[in-house]
Amino acid sequence: MTYYYFSSLMFFILSILFLLNGMFFMKWNLIYFLKWNLININSVSMNMFIYLDWLALIFIFTVLIISSMIMLYCCEYMIHELNSVRFFFLIFFFILSMLLMIISPSMLSIILGWDGLGLVSYCLVIYYQNWFSYNSGMLTVLLNRIGDVMIMMSISLMFISGSWDFMNINYLNILMIFFIMIASFTKSAQFPFSSWLPAAMAAPTPVSSLVHSSTLVTAGVYLLIRFNNLIYKINIIMNMIIVMGMLTMLMAGFSALSEFDLKKIIAYSTLSQLGLMMMIYGMKFFMLAFFHLIIHAMFKSMMFMCSGVIIHSMNNFQDIRFMGNLNELMPLTFMMLMVSNFSLCGMPFFSGFYSKDLILEKVFMEFFYLFMYMLLILSTMLTVMYSFRLLYYLLNNFFNFFSYFKILDNKLMNLSMIILMLNSLMFGYLMNWILFLNIDYIYLSIIEKLLIIFICFFSLMLMMMFLKINKMIYFKVFFFGKMWFLYNLNMLINKLIFNKSNKYYYLFDKGFMIFIFEQYLLSLMNYLNLNKLNNNYLIYLIFMFINFLFLLMFF
Repeated sequence: MTYYYFSSLMFFILSILFLLNGMFFMKWNLIYFLKWNLININSVSMNMFIYLDWLALIFIFTVLIISSMIMLYCCEYMIHELNSVRFFFLIFFFILSMLLMIISPSMLSIILGWDGLGLVSYCLVIYYQNWFSYNSGMLTVLLNRIGDVMIMMSISLMFISGSWDFMNINYLNILMIFFIMIASFTKSAQFPFSSWLPAAMAAPTPVSSLVHSSTLVTAGVYLLIRFNNLIYKINIIMNMIIVMGMLTMLMAGFSALSEFDLKKIIAYSTLSQLGLMMMIYGMKFFMLAFFHLIIHAMFKSMMFMCSGVIIHSMNNFQDIRFMGNLNELMPLTFMMLMVSNFSLCGMPFFSGFYSKDLILEKVFMEFFYLFMYMLLILSTMLTVMYSFRLLYYLLNNFFNFFSYFKILDNKLMNLSMIILMLNSLMFGYLMNWILFLNIDYIYLSIIEKLLIIFICFFSLMLMMMFLKINKMIYFKVFFFGKMWFLYNLNMLINKLIFNKSNKYYYLFDKGFMIFIFEQYLLSLMNYLNLNKLNNNYLIYLIFMFINFLFLLMFF
């Protein structure tokens, strides 16, 4: 486990350095843009770029501080695993892919990090080798592959403009922006592509904490933030982002109320917050979306780590109906879970309050559709309701686990959560003070200002009433339990795609291509009396012909 300790220390030191550099860049408004030429194709230069500004540096700090705590957490969590070395290298490659994506202002280097994220996340989801993990991994990789294809199509279309460096491009047509939007929707699990995120909870808990709360799922939002100067010129795309974000919030909220798996409830809450980020981004507050992204990463990763300690102590049971009385059995872990839960609800003076409250106030001030306004209030209510429901089951006096048990706080795993807990308490205030230093006038009526606090207390009362009536029967509806039938829809889509691709495989790969290339070339060789050459020489001939074409292109 030595490599976990050393990597944790290294990431922690690097994160502090990146935070200080980010503050320095923000203070002096510095931007570093590094470029070196790789190859020239006709009039298009294929360049490698590195773009460093305070936005990238703060995001790198967030990724590294959470990675540091996860590595320390894994020293205890993964100690019993046979393949802990393989797990370490997978996590390490994931962090490298994420950092490559963050510093890339070119679509060519973004696709390297983007594909690295998809591949490594698939390997991490199938880490526990069973059928459930395999099915979850396939769902994850197939839905993310849609986004990868969209990025590749946008690369081929951007070839027309003569550069893949989107930071220096002033205009892209609506089709390219649409492709980039769909790519970010798949990675951030927005409404049509949401079903992979709860399924990916088959991975170990450190993976859920790092990958599915703070890095991988926020990559889509980060990509949109980088494209803000191009996307904000097209109103249709903005409206689509707002609607899909709102639908994701609603769907995740209702699904969390009908779920009993501890990790899946936290995954649905992540999905809900991603929808909130997308919605506020669609209203042209990209800085506010980034602010909430950073704060959310801090408390949500800690929430996943708390769930991992609970699951470890409960002999790998994840059903919240088996749990109860945890405030007496593991007080420190439960206190940290309470802090992250209150931060998620936006309770005053926790970190989540400074971003969530500001988001709601900005929405209340804007010219917004009344129907969407009501849906936003409903989604905020649902956030408080499923958070309170989770706490109710964990605090329940009826302990429904085995009569013989040993449930304790874990010192090493709790130690790794302390810095994240401090960030969940204070980092929101500090970042709010640093990012929004200018005096921001928010004109709201007293009713609108008090509405947010009223929503929180009304949701608590409503949830208490429902829980007293008959536990969870009221919301255990088939429609909500199946994520608005998205699971069934994905199965149908995958079946349709695989059936069609199988037909095209036999039609093209085993049909026309063999007929055109292999049979035609063989008949041509027979005609030219070259039939003494075997198939190996035929392959060499084709290879030499392709090389000859490349030489013609360059010279």
